[in-house]
Amino acid sequence: MHVPYSFFALISVTIFALVHLFAEKTRRLNTTLHGRFLSMGGGVAIAFVFVDLLPKLARSDSIVRELLYGLFPYFERHVYVMALLGFLLFFTVDRSKSFLRGKGRFWLSLGSYTLFNFLVGYAVVDKNDPEVRPLALFTFAIALHYFSNDFSLTESHGKEYQRFGKWVLIGSLYLGWLAGLCITLSATAVALVSAFIAGGVIMNVTRHELPNNHHNSLGAFLAAAVFYMCVLLAIG
Repeated sequence: MHVPYSFFALISVTIFALVHLFAEKTRRLNTTLHGRFLSMGGGVAIAFVFVDLLPKLARSDSIVRELLYGLFPYFERHVYVMALLGFLLFFTVDRSKSFLRGKGRFWLSLGSYTLFNFLVGYAVVDKNDPEVRPLALFTFAIALHYFSNDFSLTESHGKEYQRFGKWVLIGSLYLGWLAGLCITLSATAVALVSAFIAGGVIMNVTRHELPNNHHNSLGAFLAAAVFYMCVLLAIG
């Protein structure tokens, strides 16, 4: 029996949703063990960015440039501009405490991550999108990314995020998946969406997932990064 690719995409989205649901439960683990797990997630995510995501962006840029150069001749690196926009958005979210107070920070964070989740949910449906292939490895890396990110959001926004925010993020994943079933974008648009996702991942990896306190483990981070790098290189 032939299983449609959209079903596997739904499984991927569901895994992401489960991470949002249960990431907070890992606080019950021993502090050292929990820190090592966070570090391993950071190692996998950083290997994914540098060994898999950035090279694919380079290939996508050549395609996008050919199609958009006549329309936007001054943007010779369209994909990288979109990745930069994703990076800047989440950098602004991270620094929002310097210019926003109270619920303003929460709504800015929630809105940004809702957009990010929607685009991820959309991207995994497209079996021709090189940035999400192979889907199993993309799912593994992004799930660990979500784990670390969810932990940071809980630290920043506490019960407000747990009671309301995470459900909005889960809903946006499934809405993105549904949009992917109903709306087909051009290869150019898909490449730009993937680039925006990449920029957000890069920012969140460097800010939230690199070991930065005594509970985290440099050894676990390095071991996970090297292991996942080898996995990515082995599959080409």
